[in-house]
Amino acid sequence: MSTAVHHHRHLAFAAGSGASSVNEGRAFTRRALADWRLTCSTTGDDAQLVASELLTNAVRHTAGPLAMDLDDDGSRLRITVTDPRADITPPDPGSHQPARIGGHGLFIVDRLALHWGAFPEGCGKTVWADLLLRGRATDPAP
Repeated sequence: MSTAVHHHRHLAFAAGSGASSVNEGRAFTRRALADWRLTCSTTGDDAQLVASELLTNAVRHTAGPLAMDLDDDGSRLRITVTDPRADITPPDPGSHQPARIGGHGLFIVDRLALHWGAFPEGCGKTVWADLLLRGRATDPAP
């Protein structure tokens, strides 16, 4: 008999929450990871950073995030951030310029995520990133 893991969390942001939504989303991610026993893992640190970068992009380039979702299927964690801007062509992280101040968010996401992308969502878009789950607190030590 399979004991498949699936956890889901949804966070809707107040209209105009702006920069405070980044802190709110990080705290939301931290709580979910703790509940799912992922805080002591590399995945936990990476997930908080990826969530922060996706939320920061929504604040910087749109009217702010509308929602954030976290899905843990036992082998991967999907982080999604939905915003009201309809274009779904994010910049190419391969055009990263290390000497530039700012503009490194998607480069970081690209390096930490297994896969990431964007798709249309209503009148806006959803940007997502998948992280490999490693080191759940209940996993036996290697």
